[in-house]
Amino acid sequence: VITQMVQDLDFPVEVVGMPLVRESDGLAMSSRNVRLSSQERQNALCINQGLLRAQEAATAGESNTQILCDTIKDNIAKAEGIVDYVEAVDAFSLEAVKTISNRPVVIAVAAKFGNVRLLDNIE
Repeated sequence: VITQMVQDLDFPVEVVGMPLVRESDGLAMSSRNVRLSSQERQNALCINQGLLRAQEAATAGESNTQILCDTIKDNIAKAEGIVDYVEAVDAFSLEAVKTISNRPVVIAVAAKFGNVRLLDNIE
């Protein structure tokens, strides 16, 4: 979306995408992480674990994004998290997609553990 906006508005800048930075345990790096109790932090690791499982399933041929997203939602619920959203979207337009085809797809997650809202994603 940002790249398209830069092109559309003819800004003289180069947009360089970077990988998400993770803590050593796999939790997406965020200043909010310090607000997690040790148990909440342990439970929150299910977000990255669920995303990795979804990525593996997609690589193995699962193309139904509802199945992939439901697996992540179930993982979070079992770890006592509250799901805000788990969405599969086109990596360029950010429009929701129902099946994985030939365009890159991002699964984005927002979930709360305790009073801390965490964000994560995987392509």
